[in-house]
Amino acid sequence: MSKSLTVNEPQINAQSHDDIKLYFLFFAMISVLVFILAKEISLPRVVTIPIAVIGVFAFIYTSFAKPHISLLILTAYAPFSRVITGQFGTQIVGLNLTNIMIIFIFIGWAFYASMNERELFTRASISPWILAFCVWGLFAVLRARVVYGEAYDMDSFFILFKRWATPILLYFLGLNIVRDRESFKKVLFVIMFVTFMISLMAIRDYMNVGTGSLESSRVGGVFEQPNILGAFFVYNMFFFLGFFLYYWHSFKYWLLLIPFLAAFRGIMVTFSRGAYLAFAFGEFMTTFFRSKALFIVSSIILISVILNPAFLPEGIQYRLSQTFSRGQVISTNVEDVTDSSAGKRMLIWQGAIQMIKDEPLFGFGYGVFPFLIGSYVPQIKEMDAHNTYLILAAEMGMPALVMFLIILMLVIKNSWWLLRHVEDKYFKAFALGVLGGMFGLLVANMFGSRLNSEEVSSYFWLLSGLVMRAVIMKKNNQIV
Repeated sequence: MSKSLTVNEPQINAQSHDDIKLYFLFFAMISVLVFILAKEISLPRVVTIPIAVIGVFAFIYTSFAKPHISLLILTAYAPFSRVITGQFGTQIVGLNLTNIMIIFIFIGWAFYASMNERELFTRASISPWILAFCVWGLFAVLRARVVYGEAYDMDSFFILFKRWATPILLYFLGLNIVRDRESFKKVLFVIMFVTFMISLMAIRDYMNVGTGSLESSRVGGVFEQPNILGAFFVYNMFFFLGFFLYYWHSFKYWLLLIPFLAAFRGIMVTFSRGAYLAFAFGEFMTTFFRSKALFIVSSIILISVILNPAFLPEGIQYRLSQTFSRGQVISTNVEDVTDSSAGKRMLIWQGAIQMIKDEPLFGFGYGVFPFLIGSYVPQIKEMDAHNTYLILAAEMGMPALVMFLIILMLVIKNSWWLLRHVEDKYFKAFALGVLGGMFGLLVANMFGSRLNSEEVSSYFWLLSGLVMRAVIMKKNNQIV
């Protein structure tokens, strides 16, 4: 026994040392990336081209030798893919850093799995539904071309469809590449650290522009759209709260309140009413799943805020007060008493419901909603549905909506199963963070299309894969 300990101790220390170096590497990489974006530094091509070439070859090698590290790099990059597209100086459609990374990670993982006699694709209950959802979406694109002919610019809509479908691949990457506790922790660390850094960027942006009108003061951050930025925070910020609630006895975990509050401030400076409501519901459900006492306290606070909105921060009060137009509250028509933004949403939703009634099975075709809504609501021209559930049903039919809802419910169900059956506090905190984000997601997507681009939806799909991997690890006794 003592001999075994003597042999293994250096290996354990070496592994721990390697982990520290890897964490530091990603900390430095993400920090440099954020600094370049925040300072709007434009590097000359003589610098960027050699770095890009070396980086691509290094990434390819890593994808074959250590695919989990390549996944970490993609995880760190994904939310920034809109502002740093990585086109390599070309205008070739599809030749961007995100696609290149995903392709080589898949190829590298296939090679790594075959060389190490590992299972290439892991079975999970949610996977068939995700595949069916993707196939149905592709069918919606092809059917629209048949129905509308040349009027349906298939190339443009297929690009939009690709941006919608590409993040789903991260579910399969997370499920199949992350196989142990240490890899799991590294991926979640990157997600949480990126979320924190993006919140700091949002706060900084508001300090620079937050002195004009409300609309000009709204911060869009790396997503260049305030509502999407707010949704991103809601999806990912509850991990900070989850780990705090499970490890609050340790002082160092109190530090997690800093990124949690930074993300909350990030939501505030988006002035997104949908994000405000989504955060409130996500926080409410996080306490519900953690303990009855916390839930009761949270309920009291929520009721107090509803009865006396003066408890809310001034910026949130002001934004919510704009929902209703003063001087018109005696009207019985809801559209009359809401501001123009909220009023348009209600009109669009009415039109979307009528569209669903007209084409309930197959919908009108992927991407066509903005061009057809005017036929149902003449005063609305080329606008999004501002509701993920309605636009899915209107464009792709009710089966697509049902599949999407089943996927969401399976993620919630498996997260809840993990929370109840696992004893490891780390995975309990992870499951709690997923549940908070998922219930926030359910609300956020009632007020907008908040999963239709790879920058904001990548983490949702990756985390869904991690949930299923954690469940498998528990069932295989890899975690207690």
